[in-house]
Amino acid sequence: MPSIKEQYPIPYKTNMTIAAICTALLIMLQRNSSLTSNPWLFALEAVAFGILFIPVYSLIHEAEHGLALPGRKSNYWLGVFLSMLFMAPFTFIQKCHLNHHRHNRTDYEMWDLYYEHQNKFRRRIYLYIVMIGFEWLMLPLAVIIFAIYPRLAFSRFFTSLAEIKGVIEDVGKEKFLKRIRVESWGVIAFHASLIYFLHLNILHYSILYLVNGFICSSQNFVNHAFSPRDIINGAHNHKMSRWLKYVYLNFNIHLAHHQNTKVPWIHLQQFIKEDQHRISFWKAYVKLWKGPVLTNEPSPVKERTVDKMDEIATREKMHH
Repeated sequence: MPSIKEQYPIPYKTNMTIAAICTALLIMLQRNSSLTSNPWLFALEAVAFGILFIPVYSLIHEAEHGLALPGRKSNYWLGVFLSMLFMAPFTFIQKCHLNHHRHNRTDYEMWDLYYEHQNKFRRRIYLYIVMIGFEWLMLPLAVIIFAIYPRLAFSRFFTSLAEIKGVIEDVGKEKFLKRIRVESWGVIAFHASLIYFLHLNILHYSILYLVNGFICSSQNFVNHAFSPRDIINGAHNHKMSRWLKYVYLNFNIHLAHHQNTKVPWIHLQQFIKEDQHRISFWKAYVKLWKGPVLTNEPSPVKERTVDKMDEIATREKMHH
């Protein structure tokens, strides 16, 4: 019987082509925008810059699951390079993302909901702060902290918020910290080199990344918002125009991903039933901006995750 890797091969040629095109266009936009004096043209360049990071982020996500390239080392180095471009240490965001799969829809990841004992206004502010760009802004901040004083990232100042505490769980282990620190210095050196050798305008350069931060942060939680409070099934398969497939790399088919984390993005459509009710990604995006809603539903039990994943793995083995 064929293995999962044989049945659902990694589209490495497509991934490398997308990565190469996006990298070239992003660097070109950085250079051109630094020379632009027309504010309208600069605004278009900034939006294009942010949109180009959508497939880059999706490829980073594939690398986090070992699905960007077939080889372990080549997958890691592609993840490191694209993460440097995104302004983040790869190992850090990889561990944070794997924590997301452990804590999905628990109280650690509840930006879209609030309990009766919680302050609705405060919860709304938390959500909006995250969506307007705070989620991405935490990455360059993390680069600086991990490069200079890694232990600060795990201080009470940052872990007092449950959502942050959950996402960085176990990241502070020594075997991860050393690699994260090296990667953080790599991010700093990479961007310093870009600015120096391309003679980039610091203000324009910063605005481009802030626009990217808004686009990334405002969309990142849409695929989970208002989904069932279930660690594995707490996501959506949103509808999206077919021509956007090679922009989002099927990131909108997120429930299929959570149920099949070893399957590359290009095959996820096979796991969606034709009669499955699906809402538009853009309608879900607008709905999230309306703010969090009251819930009485309890947090899913984290310990059940292992049982569920074992059950799924067993079914896959039987199927193959």
